[in-house]
Amino acid sequence: MKHYEDLVGGKGRQIFYRAERYRADDLLKELPALVRVDDDAFAIHDLSMSGISFVTRSAQDWIDGIGRQIPLNLMLGDVPVFEGQGKVCRVEPTQGGSKVALQLTSGYLDVRDLIARHDALSVDLHIGRGIENQIHLVHPEYRRICADGLYALRQCREVLDRFDRLHQGNELRDNARLDDIAHHCETRLFPEWWALNRQAQEILRTVRNDPERLRATKSFTEHVLTPELNLGAIWNRSYTKPLGYPGDFQVMNYVYSRRPEGETATARLYHKLGLEIGEFVATRMIMMQRTIGAAIARGRPDGGPVRIASLGCGPAQEAANYLRLKELPNPVDLTLIDQDHDALGHAYEAIYPQVMRHGNRAAVHCLHASFSELLTAGRLFRKIPPQDLIYSVGLVDYLSQKRACKLVAALYEHLTPGGTIVIGNMKDGPEAVEWPLEFVADWSLIYRTEDDMRDMARLVEPAEIRVKADPTDRVYMLYVTKPE
Repeated sequence: MKHYEDLVGGKGRQIFYRAERYRADDLLKELPALVRVDDDAFAIHDLSMSGISFVTRSAQDWIDGIGRQIPLNLMLGDVPVFEGQGKVCRVEPTQGGSKVALQLTSGYLDVRDLIARHDALSVDLHIGRGIENQIHLVHPEYRRICADGLYALRQCREVLDRFDRLHQGNELRDNARLDDIAHHCETRLFPEWWALNRQAQEILRTVRNDPERLRATKSFTEHVLTPELNLGAIWNRSYTKPLGYPGDFQVMNYVYSRRPEGETATARLYHKLGLEIGEFVATRMIMMQRTIGAAIARGRPDGGPVRIASLGCGPAQEAANYLRLKELPNPVDLTLIDQDHDALGHAYEAIYPQVMRHGNRAAVHCLHASFSELLTAGRLFRKIPPQDLIYSVGLVDYLSQKRACKLVAALYEHLTPGGTIVIGNMKDGPEAVEWPLEFVADWSLIYRTEDDMRDMARLVEPAEIRVKADPTDRVYMLYVTKPE
């Protein structure tokens, strides 16, 4: 507890009280908060009861006008919420331009009322959009598919919730028994889900190039199916993106471990469905593990360590698995590159003990790079020697075709003669999982055909180009080999 003598007051300029200021993008997230001055409109940077500020690139006009009184209007979207007069108090440099501070000289801003009006306008806007403008854009057959999917999920949930209630306080029914019951539901639910997936994929192919219908279809799915499936851990993490991006290393680890997750049988069932859909994560990892093994077994002509780099490495499970070998056929020097510091930490902790066990026949290095640095990989690879194998599985799916081609060309420059690039990418086709990933889990990827994969190597002249699908038929692997 503080005593009166602990309340020291302000010091220096802070002795003059100023009304608390709030960042506009913290308080008013759903609608743009604007101030109109004459014929110009500026996004509000912050506000208080007695003033506002905004950022402009035309600083000199405002510096010349310091002390001037100006009429102003505040808007939420296109709705006026305040009209009055303000005085230009100061102009100071800030990121993106100069910040202009205005002191209100007529009236004041009731911040609580402003928030209430913002929220009411936002609700009206979103409900109006959803009911009046979107539903007719969603294909009727697609709506039926989502309804059938939700009905199948809810049927299973009803059964499993009943057994959950029986399980409570009953020592004879443990989690293993709940998993057995969930398995019975799997045998009915999973085949039905895959049938619905194929039907949904057919319809989604018709809306990909129509942004308005695409948004409406995605919004519909996120309202109908996403809340139900988010009871499963892998769905929830993919959708909520706690690290700020989808498909983080913990999502990958869910698939690699295949451990049951969830406190209820329903949560465990939905998580298992997510693992089934994400099986491609494990199969492409196994393909890379074999490719790593083949490169190391082949060795280098000079007997030196085989140099392997993983771009966007995530948990690097394929490398960790391979290094568990009792003995390595040849020495290896492994470089892991990722934007996520936690992913690098996880990979390093898994791999470093194996590196130490192999003594001087293995080494591992980690590069923490931004996403933009990953895309301009040529600069990154100048920091390391030429590589015998460079692979990127789970990065190129986010890149346009033009960027993907440039990335392959940049990586190709840093291959040794006879070296290989491997690129993994989601496969377009009847077995694609665009419906659950993009539309349910908000995990946006680019799905490519075999021709698209081959086209990625159009800027280089390799000795060999191969494209191979994974066992789930949901992923393509592109192999580009440099002449010796």
